[in-house]
Amino acid sequence: MDIRLISHASVIITSDVSIWTDPWLQGKAFNDSWSLFPEPAMQDAFYETIDYLFISHEHPDHLHFPTLKALPEAFRERVTILYQENNSDKVFKALQRLGFSKMITLPHDKVIGLTENTKVYCYQAGSMDSALAVITPEGTILNLNDCEVNQKDCRRMKRSLGNIRVVLNQFSIAGYSGFKERDKYLPAQARNVLEKMLSNHRDLEAEVTIPFASFIYFSSEDNRYINEYGNKPADAYKFFAKNGQKMDVLYPGDLYEVGSEHDSDPALKRFDDAYSEEMYLPFDVSDTVPLEKISSAFDKLSAELHDRFPKTLLRFLKPVVVEIPDLDKTIIFSIRDRSLSETENADPDLIIKSQPLYFGFSFPYGIQTLGVSARYILNKNFPNWRNHRILFSMNNAEIYLKPRHLFSKKNLAFFRDRLPGAMNQFLYRLKVMR
Repeated sequence: MDIRLISHASVIITSDVSIWTDPWLQGKAFNDSWSLFPEPAMQDAFYETIDYLFISHEHPDHLHFPTLKALPEAFRERVTILYQENNSDKVFKALQRLGFSKMITLPHDKVIGLTENTKVYCYQAGSMDSALAVITPEGTILNLNDCEVNQKDCRRMKRSLGNIRVVLNQFSIAGYSGFKERDKYLPAQARNVLEKMLSNHRDLEAEVTIPFASFIYFSSEDNRYINEYGNKPADAYKFFAKNGQKMDVLYPGDLYEVGSEHDSDPALKRFDDAYSEEMYLPFDVSDTVPLEKISSAFDKLSAELHDRFPKTLLRFLKPVVVEIPDLDKTIIFSIRDRSLSETENADPDLIIKSQPLYFGFSFPYGIQTLGVSARYILNKNFPNWRNHRILFSMNNAEIYLKPRHLFSKKNLAFFRDRLPGAMNQFLYRLKVMR
C-alpha cells in the first residue's frame, strides 16, 4: 500500500484499488483567496489507475469544481465517487451534472467493503467535514484532512479502526476569525494547529503522521498577512521530533510506501527552496462592488433565513455594523429586521471590503468563506458575530430549524445516525470558534 502526494489535501492511496482524494489541480479557492503552493504533481498516466474519487466535504479546496470539470470525460464516466452520507444531496446532484454517474454514500462511523482486501470508513466531524480511513491487510491509513476532532472523536475512530499506521493531517492555519490583534492571536493559532496534530497522533496511537492539507498560500492583497504566521512542513517536523513522535514529510509528487523507512530530508530541502521564492508569488486585488448589489444580495439572504429559521431564534441576532473601506461607507445590517442601511459615526463591528462582503451575502457558504479567506477585521462584539456565523453554517449545511424543514425524513435519519457524539462535536466547535 502506498500514498502519492499530489497537492494540498490531494493524495492517491493505492492498494488493490486506487483512491484519489480531494482533487485540486488548478485555479484558486475561497473567493479567489487561496492559491496552490507548491505546484501540483499530477500526471496523465495516473488517471488510468484510479478507481475511486473521495470528496471529504464541500469546501472548494476539497470539492474544487474547476478541477473536477476539467478531468477527462472518460475518467468521469468510469470512476466511482465516495462521499459522506448526510442530510443533503446537493453535492451528488452537482457531481452528476459534471458527468459523474457512479457514486457510493459512506455512512458515519461504519466500515464499508470495496474489495475483498480493501475497506473504507468515513467519520463525519461537525456539520460538514469528514475523514476517510483506507483499511487493508497491510494496515490502515486515516486521512483527517482538516477535520476538527478531539480526544473523544479519536477514541471512537480508534474503536472502529483498531491499529492506525498513517495519519494524514492539516499542518497550518486555514482561516482566521479576524481579531485585529494579529500578533496576539495568529502565532497562538499556528501553534494550536501543531498541538492538535500531535494530540490527534497520540490519541489515535498512530505510527506516523504525514503533514498535508495546507499546501496553499493566502493570495489576496487583504489576506496576505496570514502568510507571515503560517506553519511550514519543517515546523511540524521539528515539533513532532521535539515531542518524540514520528512524522514523515512528502513533497508533491513523492511516493510513500506504508511500513517502509522514509527519508524526509529531500522533501524538507525542496520546501526550503520553494519558500525562499515566496516573495515572488502573485497577490490579487479584488474589484469594487457597489452598495446596491451588496444590499440586494443581503435582501435575498435574509428572506431565505426567515423562511428557514424561527423568528424566536433570529431575534437573538443583534445588528452588525460594517465599515466598507473601498466604498468609504459604513452600513448596519440586521437579520432580525431584514434591513441594511448606511450609517454615520458608528464604531464598526467588522471591517470588510465590498467584494468579500458581497460574496458573503450572495451564497449559503459565503460567510464561512469570509472566515476561511481571512479577509475581514473583527473590531468588536465577537459574541454577536459568532452567533451569526453559527446560523450561516447551519444554513449552508441545510440544517433548517423551522419544523417543516427540520422534521423531514432525511433530516430525522441524519440526526438519528449522528446523535452519538454530536453534542461533543458541537461543544468542541464552540470552543474553537474564537
